[in-house]
Amino acid sequence: MKLEYLKGKRIASVDFGFKRLGVAVCDELHITITPSKVFDYSSKDFWSSFLDFLEKERVSALVVGFPFRDDNKETEVTLAIKQFVEHFRSISKIPVFLFDETNSTIKAQKIMIEIGKSKKQRRKKENKDLISAAIILKEFIEENNL
Repeated sequence: MKLEYLKGKRIASVDFGFKRLGVAVCDELHITITPSKVFDYSSKDFWSSFLDFLEKERVSALVVGFPFRDDNKETEVTLAIKQFVEHFRSISKIPVFLFDETNSTIKAQKIMIEIGKSKKQRRKKENKDLISAAIILKEFIEENNL
């Protein structure tokens, strides 16, 4: 699938969790990826806060990390992500792409060690969510030559 139309557009990515969503956003040139915000997915105002954030950031596409499996079996997480995407598509015109998030949390842990985050900082799930979202977006951009 050619995604040339995303060149020059800001893209956001989501590391989905039942409790929290880590979100990262890139600039128009896809040079800088910023781990931006963690949203409380169980919050009453989650959807309005999330949509407001995407609008404020001028996001043109959303990439959602998805744990693709070799056996194609549905899991609790894959079903929840599909429901999230389905609802998002029903309330927003922003295109959504599912992207393989395999090992993004492990990679996030390694990156936090490399950049010198303390053990206390590495234990904070919010930090892993943010960095995982950034990894998902970085790999999406690289894979699609954006």
